[in-house]
Amino acid sequence: MNYQRILVLTELEVDPQATITAIRRFAPSAAQVIVIAHQPTSPFAGRAPAAVKDAEDRAREELRAAAQGAAAVVDVVFAPELTADALSDAVTAGAVDLVVVGSPQMRALGLVAEVRKRTSAPVLVIQAPLEASAGDGGNRLLCVGLSARGRRAMVKFLQEHGSPSDRAVLLSSRALSSEDLGEMREVLGITAELQPSEGQRMRQLLRPPARPDIDLVVLPRFPPIVLLGVKSGPALLILPPFESGPSEWQRAIDVPELVDDGVIIRARLEYALGIGRPTPIANQELAFVREGKVVARATSRDGEVELPSGLGEFLGVYRTTGKEAADPLALVEAGAAVLRAGSRPIILFDAETGEDQLPLIGGAAWADPVSVRVRPAHSCASLRARLRAAGLPPCVIDAGAVLGEGEAPDVFELVDAVRLARAATRMRADGFPIAAIVYRGLHEPATQGFAAVRPEQVAALPAVPTAARARASRPERLNATTGSEPIHGNRIEVEVDNPTARTWLLAAIHGSRKRVHFQVYMALDDDVGRPVEAALAAAGARGVTVRVLVDSLHGLHGSFGLRNPLLERLSSRPGVELRVSKPITGPPSLEDLKQRDHRKLAIVDGELALLGGRNLSHEYYAGFAEVPLTAAMPWRTVPWLDAGARVEGPAVAALERSFMQAWTEAGGEPFEIRVPVPAAATTARVVVHRGLRDAHTLEAYLALIETARSHIYAVNTFPLLLEIQRALLRALRRGVCVRMMFGNFTPKHGNEPFKGPFAVARTAAMSLVHSRLDPLVAAGGECYEFVVRRQPAWDPAMGDVRPHVHAKAMSADGRVCTVGSANFDVTAGYWENEVLLVIEDEAIARGVEARFDELISDSARLDPNDPELRRRAQHRQWMRYWPEVLSI
Repeated sequence: MNYQRILVLTELEVDPQATITAIRRFAPSAAQVIVIAHQPTSPFAGRAPAAVKDAEDRAREELRAAAQGAAAVVDVVFAPELTADALSDAVTAGAVDLVVVGSPQMRALGLVAEVRKRTSAPVLVIQAPLEASAGDGGNRLLCVGLSARGRRAMVKFLQEHGSPSDRAVLLSSRALSSEDLGEMREVLGITAELQPSEGQRMRQLLRPPARPDIDLVVLPRFPPIVLLGVKSGPALLILPPFESGPSEWQRAIDVPELVDDGVIIRARLEYALGIGRPTPIANQELAFVREGKVVARATSRDGEVELPSGLGEFLGVYRTTGKEAADPLALVEAGAAVLRAGSRPIILFDAETGEDQLPLIGGAAWADPVSVRVRPAHSCASLRARLRAAGLPPCVIDAGAVLGEGEAPDVFELVDAVRLARAATRMRADGFPIAAIVYRGLHEPATQGFAAVRPEQVAALPAVPTAARARASRPERLNATTGSEPIHGNRIEVEVDNPTARTWLLAAIHGSRKRVHFQVYMALDDDVGRPVEAALAAAGARGVTVRVLVDSLHGLHGSFGLRNPLLERLSSRPGVELRVSKPITGPPSLEDLKQRDHRKLAIVDGELALLGGRNLSHEYYAGFAEVPLTAAMPWRTVPWLDAGARVEGPAVAALERSFMQAWTEAGGEPFEIRVPVPAAATTARVVVHRGLRDAHTLEAYLALIETARSHIYAVNTFPLLLEIQRALLRALRRGVCVRMMFGNFTPKHGNEPFKGPFAVARTAAMSLVHSRLDPLVAAGGECYEFVVRRQPAWDPAMGDVRPHVHAKAMSADGRVCTVGSANFDVTAGYWENEVLLVIEDEAIARGVEARFDELISDSARLDPNDPELRRRAQHRQWMRYWPEVLSI
């Protein structure tokens, strides 16, 4: 301990040797010792004044001689009468940082207790002789921190006065693990060796022989009841009153373990107590502490902060408001370990695994089990308690922090296994040796490079190599997160024009020689459906194998007894085989209704593929200039904006494999697929998403957003999945220009919606779409409502039209773009089967962006300064928690 100026309070008749030995032991670097010898009745009373003076001088010299070596300067003072005022003045005037009581009498203890309160000086009480120094040069300390405040006082003492040779036993009201103690040393800069204490009563600990291995008991407050009658035992150090910062009450905070991916640490902080879902700590500056010093500050956004990599093994955290001048050590509110990639394999498991199954998680002794809070139903502190009780490491990481998805209130529990697999995939790409995940739920999630098992299967997992993994390159990360690989040698064209798409489709079918594979989500018997039906029938009649696949529920064929006349006719045509996916014949479950096949594909002769967002009906393929619109027409006659791609080359085989997987699941026979020869030089990825098993198309969109450095174009009307919204907001904070174009579920002429079935409900649903755009607008994003200027064929009195935008397209930095069937909403991200083409070609991406700029030039930008828009945005905030099962 490094106390420098020491005041010793003793009595004339008491041998000072024990006191001086204690000073040499506990304060070996003291610069000054002031000894105040007091006794109400002088032992020299009755002598002549000269004799009294001589006797006092001799006593003073004896005391000084006894104290020699305890400090460079030793002063001895006689004080027949001592008061708290006089003693406090002496402590303040001498800048005393330790008061030592060499005779623990009640009166002396009362005096120093008062002095401690007035001056904040610690008090050392000597109760019995002790050795001048420990055998190993260190002290054996018992630090009593029964309360949170007391533990903070103890760690502050150890930080300031502990040395590497000291051994400290920390007595706490709650069990402290070796991980807890290691965290204290890292966060608070404690160099002394820390050990937990066995459960013993205070009075036992203060008296021998209960703990003969203790030299000094450190207490956070003056305990007169304990000290009364205690005449022997180890020395006692009573610390000064602990200042813990502002006294106003604050809700405690809850922090998971932090994952350092080698670039950033994304931390998620919540209030520890609340009703229902934990409340994030929003818009507050937080300080992060290591070795007793603030090493980083960050302001939370919806409970999430980003920190630089490499801050340490453990971090403490506190809220800084009103605490700028206080000691960081006194302010730490919570702490967490920092996880970094190592060489020992890791098994991630859902922290909500049942109590009876938790003991099974540790069945693979060759790996470290780490729990993941996939759904924030419980605090991290309560989950750690469950893990300790099950004999597992009390380590809890948060899936939302790893994925950067925030609270994710729009994500339903049925997809938790997929989210766990996503978190594992991200960590594995960052170099963590993830060997397996242990999931809950009905469906086994798709994985790449690690296993997905149930708790009872953990013990049977084969051991994996323990070599450290390198951080994956960008292509490797895309391979893992999207389940795709780059395919070279393609010729690809992208369109956002309905007549062009119609021409491509009919020409491809008319030109087919061997086979046509056609898949849609919906099909109607109208002016677009019938020509395509005729083309397919003609192909079958001339010997082409025609396979048609339609989602049963949304194709209105085979579910609930429904029959689609267009599909009925097609199924009877020679050479045409019709299949419907997942027909519903009984009372439907949520999964029956939501887990549909949303893909749209046409593949001809295994050499040409068309894909995009278009179903088989009028609004998807009719051109804006082709329809003589009037205000009296139903909304479904108004064309929609959509997007698609025409592909030749090896990528066609990957698209056809997607079709065959869906075809065989619908009961069709498999067929041979050959990879076409290269057609040009474009590189592409075919990303196939299977609902409730992966989130590949979502990961593809996120990859474009997270890697964008200049600009992002996003075209879609469906309500943004909150994880995509958060990624776009992060891009805006990086300085990336975000341009979003959307339409109206019910097309409008001017500001009036067209009439028709469900028009009112579809118009109301746009409030949900706008609620997901409002934060982007407020953050500086450019959000445009698509407008088509009046066409010559329209009623002259009608004016401009604001159609639906059904396209699902994104482009980043003029280097990569996407087109496919996957919307930007939670249904596409998790529930439905989707296909997405990622085109890695600068010329194509720049052309797509130029076409979007043309469309945007006529569109209406949402003005963040518009008072009416701001008022509506305020009223729509509650829609953040709109149930995802009701998504559009």
